[in-house]
Amino acid sequence: MPPFVARPPAGWEVSSGFALPAALTLSALLLISSLSLQTLAMHQQQRGRQRWHTATQQDAVRSAAMDFAQRASGAEACLLAWPSEQWSQLAACGAADPQALRSGQADGLAWILKRWQPGQSIGRLSLHIAELGSAAIDLAWSEAGVQQVGLP
Repeated sequence: MPPFVARPPAGWEVSSGFALPAALTLSALLLISSLSLQTLAMHQQQRGRQRWHTATQQDAVRSAAMDFAQRASGAEACLLAWPSEQWSQLAACGAADPQALRSGQADGLAWILKRWQPGQSIGRLSLHIAELGSAAIDLAWSEAGVQQVGLP
């Protein structure tokens, strides 16, 4: 044996090393931990995108409802007392134009009235909004027009 190779002292047993298995185990543990953190970060990002998308949709619905509310003032406010299915046959609101409340555009998105269903002081506005689909929102109203958009 060459002189530069160290030999274990007499009486010691020679066993296989523990450094390589320990390093491999530690590396695997670190890899699994980093993958777990990456997965958590990706899920958080996905939830953030979903919240943003939901908020954007709610904003578009409120904007369309506010456009409807603006149109439902003056002579057209008379129509709010009746379901939208009856607007064409109404003689009580002679000066009102039902077509003014049937469609519009808000924030660059076109909307179409699906249904207006009045209640005592709260009505349900159902719309179809381009690129978003159907949505419904409650509106407080009176003979003067819409008082509040998007009741809690």
